[in-house]
Amino acid sequence: MSITDEGEYGKKQINTLEMIWGEGFLSPGGNDEIDLVLNNKSIKNMKILDIGCGAGSAAFHFINKHSVGHVTAVDTEKEVIIRANELKTNYNLEKFVDFKVIKPGPLEFRDSSFEMVFSKDTFLHIVDKEKLAADLFRVIKPGGFLCVSDWMRVDDNPPSTLMKEYIQMEGLSMNMCSLQRYSKALKNAGFKNIQLRDRNAWYLEVAKRELNDLQSAYYKKLIDILGKEDADLTIKIWEKMVEVLESGEHRPGHFYAEKLF
Repeated sequence: MSITDEGEYGKKQINTLEMIWGEGFLSPGGNDEIDLVLNNKSIKNMKILDIGCGAGSAAFHFINKHSVGHVTAVDTEKEVIIRANELKTNYNLEKFVDFKVIKPGPLEFRDSSFEMVFSKDTFLHIVDKEKLAADLFRVIKPGGFLCVSDWMRVDDNPPSTLMKEYIQMEGLSMNMCSLQRYSKALKNAGFKNIQLRDRNAWYLEVAKRELNDLQSAYYKKLIDILGKEDADLTIKIWEKMVEVLESGEHRPGHFYAEKLF
């Protein structure tokens, strides 16, 4: 059973995640985590593609803190793009970012279109990581780079019973793989200077705090958003997520790679 009400990320899901993670955020860590994913790279005046942009948090941060030239931000979920456009208008950032709904599949952009491609906790929904890596390499300009965080698994063996239970409870298309598979796919696509970062320990502690908040400070508001049945289900999902994080099988992480001249 999923708490979504339309597509994979409906209005109730968006409201719930923004309550937990902040306005515009549909994944954890806030602006500090976005900056860590950027790997100390300057993106001033750059033309950027944000894949799986959600409600726009990363795009807004790139504009407000990093003075990017322009962000093209895409997602397959209609409701998150509606929310992103609402926030874009509220923040008066219309000329700096375009939010677009796209279809799943190959990116519909010309070769060498962007100086950076960014994605936060989205690629887990994509099955073929090798085709993905090749498509990312194609749309990045020579001299450009890739900055990604994603939800991953410790290896590429069949998932454990515990992980299967968690994925079923989430009710989302979750095709998690290992950092090592991403590294190999990026190398085979032509990327160089590949860097990997495991974030399991960080998110385990964050997830425990989130669970405590859902059970206490956020519980009444969670019921207001979802109703009691789905509020209690959400808490059970978080409990199961903490279990797979503690087991070490669920391993959020980052990867960075360059397309050389």
